[in-house]
Amino acid sequence: MTLLPPTVEQQKRINEEVPTEPEMRKRDIAAIRGWLAKQPHLPNHMDDVRLERFLFGCKNSLERCKLILERYFSVRTAIPEFFAIRDPFSQEIQECCEAIHYFVLPSLTKDGHRVSVLRLRNTAIEKFSIQAISRRILMVLDARLMEERCLSNIMVIDLQGFSVVHFTKCSPTQSIVRKSMLAVQDSMPLRLHRVHFLHAPAFIENILNIFYPLLKERLVQKFRVHTGGGEELYPYMDKEILPNEWGGHAGTFDQLNDAWKKKIEKNRDWFLREEKISRTNENARLPKSKSRLLIELEGLQGSFRQLNID
Repeated sequence: MTLLPPTVEQQKRINEEVPTEPEMRKRDIAAIRGWLAKQPHLPNHMDDVRLERFLFGCKNSLERCKLILERYFSVRTAIPEFFAIRDPFSQEIQECCEAIHYFVLPSLTKDGHRVSVLRLRNTAIEKFSIQAISRRILMVLDARLMEERCLSNIMVIDLQGFSVVHFTKCSPTQSIVRKSMLAVQDSMPLRLHRVHFLHAPAFIENILNIFYPLLKERLVQKFRVHTGGGEELYPYMDKEILPNEWGGHAGTFDQLNDAWKKKIEKNRDWFLREEKISRTNENARLPKSKSRLLIELEGLQGSFRQLNID
């Protein structure tokens, strides 16, 4: 699966949002690398291209980039549920690809946003694993960081086929769900523009109300809830870039899902190597460098006990 580069107009829009000045970018990358060299607990193996994508995703903010790099490496050590055994050919990932459609559309929106889609391919409850889905999403995000930079991201979650039991398995009272939220929301240099929920059931607000206290207010404001299907997206993006089943020309759900399955399989050696080296050395961490993310992880069980679900 090839992610198509921005058109001239899309690139113009991206440059307006995140200006790129080559000499300043070189100085910023050098500053980040110098900072990494002074952090005894962090690895310093990323090449300049990858660091540049982190910086771009942080809108050229050096301090934000340092914070995200700290979190990026920290979660890989602190949450092995998602970052150990990152083998695309493992049974867990292979079964997840068979049960869940998850893919990134090839074309950007007019405004330069990249669109990802998640939906059930198999509605069987036993095939729905939060751990496997989270592991796979994070692998796809890493694959994207190797390949591209985009202005921001749109997430489309199609709830067709979701039952009450599916939603129960997504409850933030589950430790694995809260860890997933931390890993995806707080450790990637990929900004979120919008989240669209399709085929939302009548009780969706009751479900979302459970999550709202645990989500950043800015994230909640990005949610758009729709009772219909893919046609609900037409006011927000060009119809042509959508999957065939939603009236577009990007390919079928199965074709797009399988293309991304092959993409992460192609990068198997990279995932296995990164699993070993993109980690923190907690024995070398200075006390003052402990991140808020790690502190939040340590307090997870207490926060779960405070949640009351009716």
